[in-house]
Amino acid sequence: MPKRNIPNYRRHKATGQAFVELGGRRFYLGKHGSKASHEKYERRIAEYLANGRKLPPTQTKTGISCQELAIHFLEWAEEYFVNQPKSFNHSKKAMEFLVKYYGRESVDRFAPMSLVFIQKKLVEHGYARPMVNRYIGVIRRAFKHGAKFGWVEPSTSYALQVVDNLKKGRTKAHEFRDIKPVDPDVFEKTLAKLPKRVADMCRIQRNSTMRPQDVCNLRACDIDRTGDVWIYRPPNHKTAYLGETLTKYIGTQAQAILMSYLLEKEDTPEAFLFSPADTVQDRNIERRRNRKTLNKKGEVQPSHKNRKKTNPKRRPGAKYATESYNRTITAACKKAGVPHWTVNQIRHLSATEIRQKYGLEAAQVACGHKRATTTEIYAEVDHGAGIEVARRFG
Repeated sequence: MPKRNIPNYRRHKATGQAFVELGGRRFYLGKHGSKASHEKYERRIAEYLANGRKLPPTQTKTGISCQELAIHFLEWAEEYFVNQPKSFNHSKKAMEFLVKYYGRESVDRFAPMSLVFIQKKLVEHGYARPMVNRYIGVIRRAFKHGAKFGWVEPSTSYALQVVDNLKKGRTKAHEFRDIKPVDPDVFEKTLAKLPKRVADMCRIQRNSTMRPQDVCNLRACDIDRTGDVWIYRPPNHKTAYLGETLTKYIGTQAQAILMSYLLEKEDTPEAFLFSPADTVQDRNIERRRNRKTLNKKGEVQPSHKNRKKTNPKRRPGAKYATESYNRTITAACKKAGVPHWTVNQIRHLSATEIRQKYGLEAAQVACGHKRATTTEIYAEVDHGAGIEVARRFG
C-alpha cells in the first residue's frame, strides 16, 4: 500500500500562528511552538485519522471565525503589498483590532454595529480621523475578500458599507498635523551629525524632490546619464500599481554627490547605492582609524583588527527602508539638539523652495504631481509676497 503522510504541524510566517491543513481547510492552533498548540495539533490529527481522513460534519461549514478571516486576509495582503510595506503594516494593525474584539466570533455574526464598535475603540485609542477611516476600510476589504472565496456571506460584506466614515469636525477623533517643511538651518545642523551616506541621501532628496522611498531605492541601472540632466525612473514607487511611470530629474548638484557612489557600485549596477551595510562598514573603518591603543609598531593589535561576529543575529540590510532612514534622522536630531523632523519634510522643503523661485507649475512638475492641488499640500505659499502686496496696495 502507498505510504500516506500525516499533515504537518506548520508555522504561518506573517502572524506566528501554528496551523495544520486537513481536508482542504486550514486550522489555526495558537502560537507556534507553544505546548497548547501542539496539544491542539495532536487532537485535530487524532480526530481526522479516526474519521477515515475526513473532517467531521460539524467542521465542514463554510463560516469561519473573524480570526481565521484575518489570517487569510494577511496572507493575501503580504503578497499584494509586497512593494508597499507601509500598507501591509496598516493591514496588520486593522486586523489586530478585529481579532482583539471579535476574533472568536463567526464572520456571519459580524454586523454593522460591530464595525461601529471598533470605530469607537480606534478613536478611544487616540488614532487620528484619517487613520480610523483607513483601518475601517481595511476591515471592510477583509470581509469583501472573504466573500470572494465563499467564507463570508455576500450580504454580510455588503451590510458593512452602511457604516459611514468619520467626517472632519464631526467627531472627537483628532486630525493629522500639517506637515511643514523642515527649517533649512535645522536641516544643515542635523546633517553634521548624520553618517556621510545618510547625509548625502538627504541632500539628494532636497535637490531632486524625491520621496524618501525613491532615494532609498536608487540604483545605477535605473538612472539614464546620457544627458546633462540625468533621468531617474524607479521601478517601484507609490503609484506603480496604477501602471504609471515616475520620472525624477537629477541636476548637477545631486550628480556631484551621486558620482562617488556610482563609481563604488560600478561593477554591481543593480545594487542599491545607499545601504546600512555600507554605513556600518564606514563606521568600523573610522573606529579602527581613530583607535588610540596601538602596539609598539603603531598598529592595531591583531586581535582587535576585526571583531565582527561570524553569524550575527541581525545583519545590516542591503538598502535603507523609509523607517530606518527616519530613525537615523531622529538620532541625529537628538545629537544636534534641534527639533525633531522626518524625511517627508525634506520633500516639503524642496517643493516650497521651487515654488517660491519658479512658481507652482514648476513645483508640480518637479514633484511629479498630476494635480496642482496636490502640490499645494507640499509647497508652502510665500506669504511674504502677500504681505508686500498689502503693504503697497492695501
